Amino acid sequence: MSHVMAHSQLSVDSLPNEIIIQVLSSFPTRSLLPLAAVCRRFYALVGRVHYARLVKASRLKDHEMILECYHPSEKISTPSLFCEYLGTDGLTEAGEVANLRELNELYARFRPFHGDEVYGPRSRWPAEMVSEEALESSTQVPSHEIFLDFGELFSQLCTVTNLVKVGPRSGLFSSYANVTDSVIRVWRDWLQQTAQEAGKQQRANLGIDDPSILWTDSSKTVGLRFRVVEDKCIPAPVLVGPDEEPSVSYSLEYQELLIKANWLLLSFETSEAQQVSHAGKAVVIASM
Repeated sequence: MSHVMAHSQLSVDSLPNEIIIQVLSSFPTRSLLPLAAVCRRFYALVGRVHYARLVKASRLKDHEMILECYHPSEKISTPSLFCEYLGTDGLTEAGEVANLRELNELYARFRPFHGDEVYGPRSRWPAEMVSEEALESSTQVPSHEIFLDFGELFSQLCTVTNLVKVGPRSGLFSSYANVTDSVIRVWRDWLQQTAQEAGKQQRANLGIDDPSILWTDSSKTVGLRFRVVEDKCIPAPVLVGPDEEPSVSYSLEYQELLIKANWLLLSFETSEAQQVSHAGKAVVIASM
């Protein structure tokens, strides 16, 4: 009788952390995080599992981040950009004891750049087939030109970011996960103010509150930090009223791509799941 009573008193609380962590590790992140609300112990253990996953995802093993950013009328002619991983600020310092709220505020940083291949509409050309002018331009800081006509208040940038897993051959990807697909409005006032700030010698580091970052959504999941340079070559209009806006042109130089670490992890898991379900297959990503 005493043996039956002792057996009935066993519960999850009597299990060691190692076993619970092993069980929690079997859940995908979207199912794992809600379990943190069970109790304080689960909150801490879910945080440990989640931290380990963020560290693994930040390595981007066999994966590449590809950015497409273009005006709606220039989709075919605008090349894609590769993105070099720069780090996730605060991830190492957070450690396994970090709470989930702190981990949710972390951002992975990437540097957009031209790859050693030139992307064209519906095709990719090897570097040895590219002209010297194209190779020289690939070493420059990528930029986007924006022209606002007389009285025009804003322009638009379509922003598409994909996390892809490199396939068996160049130009082929064994899996991909869409990180963001949105349209950003680039306002005239923002261009003017950011260009003025870019001309200053010293600027305070404002983190995600930096006004030079254009966010793809109100939740600040994905953002692009630009250096804005005004083109002074445009001639001033002869007649402009006091309330009228003249034609202006700016160059937006890509500085960083910022992605919330949690969102990067979810995209990484999506890509890995595609790799398992489509084993032996590869896909080609091309603009249509």
